Amino acid sequence: MGFISLDKAGLIGKGSSRFCYQHPSDRCKCIKIQKNPALNITSEEVKHYRKFIRRGISWEMVARYHETVLTDQGPGAVFDMPRDFDGNVSRTLHHYLLSDESNSRIAVIMASALMDLKRYLLKQNIIIRELKPENLVWCRAGECHGRFILADGIGNNQFISVATYLKRFGRRVINRKWATFERDLRELYSGSSFSGTLLLYL
Repeated sequence: MGFISLDKAGLIGKGSSRFCYQHPSDRCKCIKIQKNPALNITSEEVKHYRKFIRRGISWEMVARYHETVLTDQGPGAVFDMPRDFDGNVSRTLHHYLLSDESNSRIAVIMASALMDLKRYLLKQNIIIRELKPENLVWCRAGECHGRFILADGIGNNQFISVATYLKRFGRRVINRKWATFERDLRELYSGSSFSGTLLLYL
């Protein structure tokens, strides 16, 4: 693929280290641009995605990496863009935790989907740098059901990387990261009744 101009592409979101743009020629993909190229976050992440490709993992709950392209904002990594059944870009768990529209019924449904995600991570041995509500996208397949897709945070930041290759070590890392995720839900969203209901069913 040639040079891609992002001047007219929609800026979908901003993370702590990257900008996320709508792919200008494919509404089902996005392009992530690193704010500080010297950090090498994207290139390190892509190494893990390429390992997933070689392993032939299921992409059911991870946004698939496609390629790295050159843009007018620098190198960009192309990923799937999760969309809801109505065509809208899927929202993060963080959005629902802060939304006044969220309710206990949706929280119970999401709690079940989060447990599905945990089982998926363990089965596929997908090691994560960090598991945050901002990185989890709720992809609605209907008004009252859907699945979570991990859109960021992939990588192994352990001192010893053996967990990437051996499931018994990977299980320990994933369970530890999940415990931190639940603690963050409890502490960072302490004023959210939605978070409280979610935690009751995890």
